[in-house]
Amino acid sequence: MKRNAKETEKKILQAAINIFSKKGFSAATTSEIAKEAKVAEGTIFKYYPKKKELLHAAMVEMIELFGESIAIDSLKKVIQENEDQSIEIILKAIVLDRITLFQDHLQLIKVIFYEMQFHKDIKELFLSKVSKNGIPIFAQIFEKGKKQGQFKDINSLIAMRSFMGMIIFMLLQREFLYKENAFENIEEEVDVLIDIFLNGIKRG
Repeated sequence: MKRNAKETEKKILQAAINIFSKKGFSAATTSEIAKEAKVAEGTIFKYYPKKKELLHAAMVEMIELFGESIAIDSLKKVIQENEDQSIEIILKAIVLDRITLFQDHLQLIKVIFYEMQFHKDIKELFLSKVSKNGIPIFAQIFEKGKKQGQFKDINSLIAMRSFMGMIIFMLLQREFLYKENAFENIEEEVDVLIDIFLNGIKRG
């Protein structure tokens, strides 16, 4: 009986993740989630009396999935596949992978970042799963660049933060201010971004 209850709860959470990811929290309804999970709507309320409680439980599951299987694993894979390439190619591969990640999981990312503002445990979980796991991976790239004499001897975490800031702003601009963006081809924009990061904008 307990096993059946656990399986039902798991189905409800997975259905909630699917619906929240597609529609966001506000637009999603418990009836849609029940239909996705193939259970009665009343069954959902037995496990989660309030929609907010369901969201919170789904968020924990989403971050576990997003933080490990999606965000970090794909980053490791890209770096591994390009480890013998030049720093420019490695950085470009990372940016293009992050763009795909952002586009494929936009609704999920929106829900996570919105709820992080109101739930400390969700914020801490996200930071532990994504930021703390991702930062050392990026830092290794910059440390490698310094050892090879390609980078200045500057703090790798600051360099990583600057690079990630450029990527994030580019993604936000393309998503919300696309008409203001002069680049139709995203790879051209990535090439310019990497060139500015590595070489700056001042004439030599």
